[in-house]
Amino acid sequence: MNKKGFTLVELLGVLILLSIISIIAVTAISARLKESHIKTCKAQEKNIIEAAKTYIIDHPDFLGGISVADLQGNGYLDEEFINPMTGSNYNNDSKVIVNYENSKYSYIFVPQGEDKCE
Repeated sequence: MNKKGFTLVELLGVLILLSIISIIAVTAISARLKESHIKTCKAQEKNIIEAAKTYIIDHPDFLGGISVADLQGNGYLDEEFINPMTGSNYNNDSKVIVNYENSKYSYIFVPQGEDKCE
């Protein structure tokens, strides 16, 4: 008797093993991608705050909230400033709250809708 091929059980075993390895790999890659999107989103928030700081330098009497759309419209942010979490532009209601206390400005980014880095 000539045994040159694999049995059905051996082929199924290899397929199951490959399936398990691929599930583990996809899960790990997916987790890394989400982690990188969150880090990029946090960096984008810092860029938005830096744009608001530049806006305040040019408009020192301004206090309150300035929206991402206003920063884009006035040239402080690129018009194609994309949220890495959604892949689209930031919500027009997302804004930076600017306060002035004890001779210091404070800046807080307030994301709206899907603009949160979660």
